[in-house]
Amino acid sequence: MLLTSLLTLLVVVVAAIVVVRLSRRLGVAGRAAPRELLDVVARVPLEPRRSLYVVEVAGKALLIGTSEMGLSTLAELEPEQVRARAAAEPGGGAFASMVRAALARRGAGGRAADDEPRGLS
Repeated sequence: MLLTSLLTLLVVVVAAIVVVRLSRRLGVAGRAAPRELLDVVARVPLEPRRSLYVVEVAGKALLIGTSEMGLSTLAELEPEQVRARAAAEPGGGAFASMVRAALARRGAGGRAADDEPRGLS
């Protein structure tokens, strides 16, 4: 009886693996978003659970902050500048200056200087 149960379990696991692989090949499951709709341009980790992202979504470039509390849109960036800087420095070296510029623009609207994220100086 134990041998029959183990054999049945093995058949079910193999069938599940085959179904998952076939569905991925056919584009049914595990499909990534099209590159022209969503693209993560750069990421900077600030702390273990906090990061900043520059994301291009449907022609817009956004600075997104993540934390244990969720996601926040911090600023909208110029898509042309984001593409130019990403092309100039594929490693994301100019990302910190982009973030500083976006936060400075936002700071002009009433943000306190000591609210700036750490690690970008």
